[in-house]
Amino acid sequence: MAPISNGPDLVEYEDANMENQVPLVSSYNDHIRPLLDAVDKLRHLKVMNEGIQLPTIVVVGDQSSGKSSVLESLAGINLPRGQGICTRVPLVMRLQHQPTPTPEVFLEFNGKTVYTDEARAADAISLATDEIAGDGKGISNTPLTLVVKKKGIPDLTMIDLPGITRVPVHGQPEDIYEQITGIITEYIRPEESIILNVLSATVDFPTCESIRMSRQVDKTGERTLAVVTKSDKAPEGLLEKVAADDVNIGLGYVCVKNRIGDESFEDARKEEAQLFKKSSTSLQD
Repeated sequence: MAPISNGPDLVEYEDANMENQVPLVSSYNDHIRPLLDAVDKLRHLKVMNEGIQLPTIVVVGDQSSGKSSVLESLAGINLPRGQGICTRVPLVMRLQHQPTPTPEVFLEFNGKTVYTDEARAADAISLATDEIAGDGKGISNTPLTLVVKKKGIPDLTMIDLPGITRVPVHGQPEDIYEQITGIITEYIRPEESIILNVLSATVDFPTCESIRMSRQVDKTGERTLAVVTKSDKAPEGLLEKVAADDVNIGLGYVCVKNRIGDESFEDARKEEAQLFKKSSTSLQD
């Protein structure tokens, strides 16, 4: 668990123990999970095509902000990575906890279902993206759904959108910026959307294009949550930057440490916990 700031107040990192986990899990199972299940069932029935808006977590961020690392940590599987735009279509990630030890991973797109596994999920997503958006560097507004049923992951549905880039590279259309911002605006404009804004700790938040876009549709920030990545790359002044909240993030901040290379998810969580435990100790001193 990383530091969370709700407005100006920063909650220090604290190791969770079983005593304080149980009531939270119980409350979640009794009250929150049935609501999320109901929303997922309605989404599966395509009621949004009939003009009915559903609560949706929309993940946005500038290119190379660390979106993939955040989503990988939540899903517990590898996603496509690399230079340039890795997410070229809206990727609907449906995460579902299941008690059985064997994960179930499959894709839904163009009216078909393609089964894969944890090890090959990134390649399967890339192939499906090429089928939807072409094998170049262009984008498409046709969604691709990734379903992950796995023990220990949260029950969440999120929509990951292409990272914002202003300058087209070779193979991209000249209006790539307009295309991307058009897709993002379509998804974050509805008042039912929760905007999960991924920001790098290494940049000034007010300069982030994703912040500018989210503030256009959510001026008060009441439905915007920020996830600050790469916290270990710029620890100096991060507390002050988050606590100042110059960009008006109404739902607060979550600071995380990115998984590095082929580092396992378990090792990455240990490193993250150690980083924030050390930061918390420094603040107390």
